[in-house]
Amino acid sequence: MRETLLRPKTLGFVLLAAVLIVFPFLHTWPFFGGLIGPFRTFQAASCAYWLVILLGMNLLTGYSGQVSLGHAALVAVGAYITAILLDQYSVPLGFAILVAGLATGVLGGFIVGLPAVRLSGPYLAIATFSLIVALPQVLKMDIEVAGLSIDVTQWTKGTRGISIGEIHPPGAVDGLFDQRQWLYYMAIIPAVIMTILAWNLHRSRIGRAFVALRDSEVAAEQMGVNVRLYKALAFGISSCFAGVGGGMFLMAQGVISPGSMDVLTSINFLIAIVIGGLATILGSVIGAIYLTFQGELISNLGPEIARVVPEQLVQDPETLRGVIFGSILVITIISFPRGLAGGIYNLLRWGSGPRAGPPDLRKSLTGLRAVALARLRWLRQMTGLEDGDSDPTQESPDQPDKGRG
Repeated sequence: MRETLLRPKTLGFVLLAAVLIVFPFLHTWPFFGGLIGPFRTFQAASCAYWLVILLGMNLLTGYSGQVSLGHAALVAVGAYITAILLDQYSVPLGFAILVAGLATGVLGGFIVGLPAVRLSGPYLAIATFSLIVALPQVLKMDIEVAGLSIDVTQWTKGTRGISIGEIHPPGAVDGLFDQRQWLYYMAIIPAVIMTILAWNLHRSRIGRAFVALRDSEVAAEQMGVNVRLYKALAFGISSCFAGVGGGMFLMAQGVISPGSMDVLTSINFLIAIVIGGLATILGSVIGAIYLTFQGELISNLGPEIARVVPEQLVQDPETLRGVIFGSILVITIISFPRGLAGGIYNLLRWGSGPRAGPPDLRKSLTGLRAVALARLRWLRQMTGLEDGDSDPTQESPDQPDKGRG
């Protein structure tokens, strides 16, 4: 038992848990006061709901290989279900988020998953892209067709959206936590739970079936995997994560409207898991950090780059912002083809033993050595030499040269 507790991995998890518990109070400590402000607590809560959303998208795209460009629509559905339950039915927040996750999972599995079993590749991406294009219009729908009135705005409030205000701690803990600290704990607890669920899921039989689908649907079907069932199941589970993340998004932001989740947000989800690393939990964590801080990072880099870039080249700050964003994206993808998580894993394997080296470099050197040895053997055969024979063009010290006078 003691040896288990002293393992580096176990100690790392204990240290991480301790940091997550005390993080909202770090800005009040003497040393951390100048490094971490109270606003970082809110950003940590934002990182938590991005993490839940990206975990679901990574299960769909990274593990099962199905590309979705409309994932933000499922997040919006989860946020709206949570908001309606809170605003019109006074359902407790935690229960409302749970219901939103389950309802979004069912809707995603049936409405998106079942039709998607016949699609793959770019066709599936375009089909899911239509969700985020159509959803804002559906949320504002108030029409009358053939005498039948369809008024969705009575629940969604139309273009105004639904506002629930700030989440305050209940009376029992009102004096222990302020609003941001309570919001942090309300976000980080479900994020940890969903991370553990995703970790166990990808190591289970379902996760192995998802990986088989990603590698080859034909091979997976020959091995006995029900392709249609698991493709629909991947959409259902991913939609459940999106619904929970949408409820957490509403909890942190306090408002949801048709413009809260747009096409660009949906594309950013896909960019985030590619930068972080597909088919890895760590990649989802890195992607969540990217979504949380990318705006701040680009805003801080903009003025520094503007000082060295001629004013004639960049007259609009938004143009410079797009250039920085695109440059960071291209450099990251070129430098880390498997995402930042893949680079970290390679670095850890490099330092795991005395003979360990970068895996890609070792493979390249091994291949070059094999090619060199094969070319050397070919040259020996062409010149009539074998391993261990001497060169006949050189004179032997024991025998006279027969070619001399």
